[in-house]
Amino acid sequence: MKHDEAAEAMAATSAAETGPVASAGCGGAPLTVHFFDVGQGLSALVKLPDGRNVLVDAGESPTRPACGAPCKEWNQRLLTALPAALGSTKLDALWITHQHSDHLGGVPTVLKGLTLGVYIDNGLDLTKAGIKKARDAATASGAQILVESPGNVTPPLSGTNEVKLTPVLPASLSPDCSSNPNECSIALRIDYCKSSILFTGDAEDGLEGLIDPGDVSLLQVGHHASATSSSGPFLKKTKPEYAVISSGKPGEGTNGGFCHPREVTVAALTTAMGGAGSKTVKAFDSNDGKVKCGASTPANWVEAPANDNLWSTARDGDVVLVTKGDGIFERVTGSNTSTPTGPAGGACCKTCTNSKPCGDACIPKANACSKPPGCACAAP
Repeated sequence: MKHDEAAEAMAATSAAETGPVASAGCGGAPLTVHFFDVGQGLSALVKLPDGRNVLVDAGESPTRPACGAPCKEWNQRLLTALPAALGSTKLDALWITHQHSDHLGGVPTVLKGLTLGVYIDNGLDLTKAGIKKARDAATASGAQILVESPGNVTPPLSGTNEVKLTPVLPASLSPDCSSNPNECSIALRIDYCKSSILFTGDAEDGLEGLIDPGDVSLLQVGHHASATSSSGPFLKKTKPEYAVISSGKPGEGTNGGFCHPREVTVAALTTAMGGAGSKTVKAFDSNDGKVKCGASTPANWVEAPANDNLWSTARDGDVVLVTKGDGIFERVTGSNTSTPTGPAGGACCKTCTNSKPCGDACIPKANACSKPPGCACAAP
């Protein structure tokens, strides 16, 4: 798993050139990404085509102080949904994006009864109680502990001809990292032929400016779609076609103090993804920063127009997406997958006005499209 320093530097600063070559015949088997509805937190399971699995973050602690019933409920939802999604008692890798309770607080409960291959974190603040509990639980599950840091970048799992896992870190820590653990987040890019996923944890605009993950198909929206993440320059670099926001509902548990997602961020994502579709996402409108979260009223929560390929766990519950390596992600509801067809097949036809059609979606005109025709059509 060791690489020479040049290879590590390349993996750390630019993932764009490290993905597998999408050769003819690449893909076909499903890769599944399951974003669990864990309230104001993050936990997502990636099931690779070869059967290995990676859990990114583990949601909130059920006993977080001053949270009470919501945190218990969020944790219980994860404990109920994960075994069915995993389908095994073995977890190959647990990637912790950063050392905040809403991302690693659930580790001790999640790992009960599981065997873990490798536990990955950023190696910071190891004397803090919650971080120590998470690492102790990982060790008890038989895991190897792996630290990702600038200059010490190691893929959590070995790659194949079709799949590659690439840590995405800056060349050096963000200047804000010491005072803001969000800016210490370690991003993870997963490539499967023409499909790619980027997990950013709670990376904010400072860290976003220091990394260049390259174009990605699916983006885990940073910091629960806060106003300080998903900056314009970062969205221009990543050009996501699909995105998922993981956050609590308005006023729910710890989200009463954060008010995520923010309307300005939903708008930025929607613009970057090609424009609004038929859906909306309930988001906090701060009136250009004039209204603070703690002073918000129901009137500050608006139905923000959203791209149809932008999902929110607060709105949608668990979000399960499947790709066959062709660059297309489709949402699975229960045991059914929606397969878009062309206009001749009777599917809806969404008009792309300030963007261009690509498969069943509208994407920015500057983006390249690798999807087969779907139900989107050009503007008349």
